[in-house]
Amino acid sequence: MKRKYWSLGALWLYSTILLSAQEVRVHTIGDSTMADYVENTTRTRGWGEMFQEFFYPEVEVINYARGGRSSRSFYQEGRWEKVKNNLRKGDYVLIQFAHNDEKEGGKDGTDGRGTAPWTTYKSYLEKYVDETRSLGGKPIFVTPIVRRYFQKDGTISPKGCHDLSIAPDDSTLNYVRVMKYVAQERHVPVVDMTASTKAFVEQLGETATVKQIYVPTDGTHTQATGAACYAELAAEGLREKDILKKYIRTNVPLILNPTLINFDTIYAGDKATRCFDLTGLHLSPQQGTLKVKAPEGMTLTDSPESKDEKNELVLTYTDGKLWNKCFYLHYTPRKANTVSDYVTISYGDNCRKLPVQAVCKEVTNSQNITIQGKVTGMKGITFNEGKYTITGAN
Repeated sequence: MKRKYWSLGALWLYSTILLSAQEVRVHTIGDSTMADYVENTTRTRGWGEMFQEFFYPEVEVINYARGGRSSRSFYQEGRWEKVKNNLRKGDYVLIQFAHNDEKEGGKDGTDGRGTAPWTTYKSYLEKYVDETRSLGGKPIFVTPIVRRYFQKDGTISPKGCHDLSIAPDDSTLNYVRVMKYVAQERHVPVVDMTASTKAFVEQLGETATVKQIYVPTDGTHTQATGAACYAELAAEGLREKDILKKYIRTNVPLILNPTLINFDTIYAGDKATRCFDLTGLHLSPQQGTLKVKAPEGMTLTDSPESKDEKNELVLTYTDGKLWNKCFYLHYTPRKANTVSDYVTISYGDNCRKLPVQAVCKEVTNSQNITIQGKVTGMKGITFNEGKYTITGAN
């Protein structure tokens, strides 16, 4: 039997290599404006799911944010317990709540979400800080992004900035003010995303903000471009506070979401589709064309309904920006195989590859199934000559 002997130096080097991949971990907790989404089902994106793109590989971002959660419900549902169970000494915890805390107009709601700012909301923020520190973690407050509530003068209203107070100088129902107060009291760093997103959309203007940043049908949630822009603002906010500064990438040219396309298991003859977002924030050159090329045997469209499938799509861009572009990658395998390939994105002298994975299988067993009763409107089931047939390979 062969044995391996390691010198102390080799062991130290081996351990360093293992640790370097995840030198720093950043946990993010919050609501739908920060959460991850299933890309194929909605155009909504949270800035937390884009956040990883603004860090070097030594940082791992773990996003726990969930839609509909407040500082209170996130804690009471046991979601915070899962974060704590995964927290290790030296980890960072970014805390953003307010949108759903406001549900009852500044009162403790019966549904477990609404919180009174200076009592319940404040107490939960303190819990997150104290419990993070008790486990050796580093808490950071992130004030909530603005809602796109524009006033006639082109500015965001106080309510859009999470201040439900009626009088201008009244801070009774000002959630951002409470978070900053707790930060000062507990000596917690604050990234003021309310201020930075307010300045961002006011400069962009109401029309462009509605079209390019937020989901057009509501004033709270962002599209892919808005999520990418806000994730960049969050990263810049950390860098300005000298937090994780050496790990933060600046002027990131291209944001992809997701950063891996996984078809999972597909059966030969079945068509599968996955979508991905592409946002150009700082493309170089400033003007030019961007090419998106599918792997061999796959096709691309720029909408789920389009029949004009191509192996390559070409887009023009200006000002170094390419906003709200969603692409659909289609694949119909002909035989059993395993796919490990890339979508290639090129512009100027630059190239980025988006990994694509799939496991393709063939149906080796089939049997007739009898369905009792009347079946109507079920996807994948057809009725012909008195018989129901399950179509596809399901």
